[in-house]
Amino acid sequence: MIGKLWQPLRLALALLTTLPVPGGAPPAPDDLGRSPLTYPLVGLLLAILFIAASWALFDLPPLAAAALLLALWAALTGALHLDGLADCADALLGGHADATQRRTILRDPHLGSAAVVTVVLVLIGKFAGLAAVLEHGSLVPLLVAPVLARGAALALMCALPYASPGGMAETTIARLPRQAGWLVVGVIAVITLFLAPSALLIATALTALIGHGALRRQGGASGDVYGAAIELIETATLLILAAPATG
Repeated sequence: MIGKLWQPLRLALALLTTLPVPGGAPPAPDDLGRSPLTYPLVGLLLAILFIAASWALFDLPPLAAAALLLALWAALTGALHLDGLADCADALLGGHADATQRRTILRDPHLGSAAVVTVVLVLIGKFAGLAAVLEHGSLVPLLVAPVLARGAALALMCALPYASPGGMAETTIARLPRQAGWLVVGVIAVITLFLAPSALLIATALTALIGHGALRRQGGASGDVYGAAIELIETATLLILAAPATG
């Protein structure tokens, strides 16, 4: 059982984080397909690291601690999800004519004004949420945000067709066991319902909006869409749980 879990988890850690991960044999297609099932576990590991960092930064003013924690957040994820957010802002928010053109823009490494503005606003929002969380001393948002966001990405993988032929996630989505995926999403939803129902509500609404927009604008989701969803839901969760009485 542990061996079957480790290979997908190793792949997920190598993709979603900059943490050192032991090498191994080339992944089997089924292990690639199962790796998204472990995305919430990756979120949990990140949450533990963020909570430990917040304890280490306890004596600093909230704004200074939030800035350092935000830098750690970006460093541990390699800014991968921010890159997806930027690509989606350029490709999906503009008035581009068709899905083919939008997919071309998603693959373009250059950033437009929509990408820059969107990334800056999200980073400001995440910084503000972290500062408020650290000021109030509640660590629940740091636990919930990374896990819930990666559960939402898994939900998008299960719900939408893959719309980036030849993309790095094509084999993963083709082999994804969707019934197991929905089970993992359901478990995350139930746990979040008890810990932070308001966060679950906003995450559900955002996931539905992102999924609807991706389906309408490009015929499905892609790795950039999953990354954008993670960034937006993490930020929204931190902000909605920033008030000490919110939950």
